[in-house]
Amino acid sequence: MAEFRFHFLLQLAQDEREEAARAMQAAQAAVQSAKHKLEQVETFRDEYRGRLMASGQGGMTVVQWRDYQQFLAKLDAAASAQQAEIVRLEALYLQHKEVWLACEKKVKAFEALKVRHEQDELRRESKREQKLIDEFNSRPRQR
Repeated sequence: MAEFRFHFLLQLAQDEREEAARAMQAAQAAVQSAKHKLEQVETFRDEYRGRLMASGQGGMTVVQWRDYQQFLAKLDAAASAQQAEIVRLEALYLQHKEVWLACEKKVKAFEALKVRHEQDELRRESKREQKLIDEFNSRPRQR
């Protein structure tokens, strides 16, 4: 049977697809990590607001109130920055996914060519066998 002449290109496409899949998985993990960090910041911000309310009920100075407000503003800024990071990482994930899809399409195309090649080779082999059988059967038999 003849070798599939695009075997090397198929192997390259499969390697590219695997690399793209690894990059896509890493990007997805980065998105999940960023979301987890945002949850932590939001949880801490909520806890700190609760402390502000508890302290406010017991009485506090203007300086303490200002410090609480400044720190809450910093937490709000951190949450906003983390949200922007999530948006950036999700866009990066989508880019990696598009690359992976393109690689997958390329691999599927080469695999389809390989299947077609194998089917053609099987047909040729079958014809060769049939020809040999026909030649053998057409020979006069010796006793």
